[in-house]
Amino acid sequence: MASIGIDLGGTKILAVLADNGEVLDKHKLPTPKDRGPEGILDAMIAAARQVDPDGTASGIGVGVPGPVVPGTGVLPLACNLSGWTSPVDVAGELSARLDHLPVFVDNDCNAATLAEHRLGAGRGVDNLVGVFMGTGVGAGLVLDGRLRRGPRGMAGEIGHVVVDFAAKLNGAADSPTADGAVSGDTWSGELEDYTGRSALERRARTLHTQGETSALIALAGECQMKSKLWKHVLDEGDRVAIRLIDQAAEALSSALASVVNLIDIEMVVLGGGMAERLGPEFRNDVAARLATRVFAGSTVPIRAASTGDTGGAVGAALLVEEGPM
Repeated sequence: MASIGIDLGGTKILAVLADNGEVLDKHKLPTPKDRGPEGILDAMIAAARQVDPDGTASGIGVGVPGPVVPGTGVLPLACNLSGWTSPVDVAGELSARLDHLPVFVDNDCNAATLAEHRLGAGRGVDNLVGVFMGTGVGAGLVLDGRLRRGPRGMAGEIGHVVVDFAAKLNGAADSPTADGAVSGDTWSGELEDYTGRSALERRARTLHTQGETSALIALAGECQMKSKLWKHVLDEGDRVAIRLIDQAAEALSSALASVVNLIDIEMVVLGGGMAERLGPEFRNDVAARLATRVFAGSTVPIRAASTGDTGGAVGAALLVEEGPM
């Protein structure tokens, strides 16, 4: 039977009705900004009813932006969701409002990685990491053919892997590689500090205040620096953008080398809006740097995520087939 998959993000909610990965219907709406978790739950219910008006789905899977307490469907905290500052039983709340339909909740990157493993670039590989580079950086792990979450639901939090310990020890101002860091309070030398789009924008703006000119500032003004803009100024040879993306590739390859050397994965699947926009040049650059860092000369391919914009929602629908965590 078909199931509903919902990809909950900071700016949009995407719902699909899918049968074994085939999208039968989809609906997108903006994530509410002013009603806290209650408004977001209402929006998810509206999206679910839009794709399944007759109530025929066998269950609902939801990918959420944060670690989920295993076996509970509870999202404790979501920094990029308005007003989500305390634990919410997402599974229980949705099920109660949708005629007690089974609801399965997991981290959004876990859901997207599941889709890539079952239907996308990771098909046929039993051990992989799916890395998603967008506003921030997240990942999911498949080991021995199974999605792994960890006892606290935090497996795959690659964005918090430390790649520059000097930044943590000395503070941003003294870090030898933290060009453009905003402050020691918000700079901890984690991968996301170098590779997430929001952090890249903060660093570009800080460099601007320090006197380094960049087309990023001229073109974005006070607006958000979207992935499309980064790609455009890179193609135009903007020196600040080139330097920051070079550091992003260096940081990502370093974090991935630690993952490969620790758990011996076979493949990296790289997706997310920023990575997709930067394209094969960035992906090949990361792969080349990774090859110099992997122990014992192992070869680990980096493949582009292939399930597209609906991958997270389709992966959420697949959670219904996976059953309880």
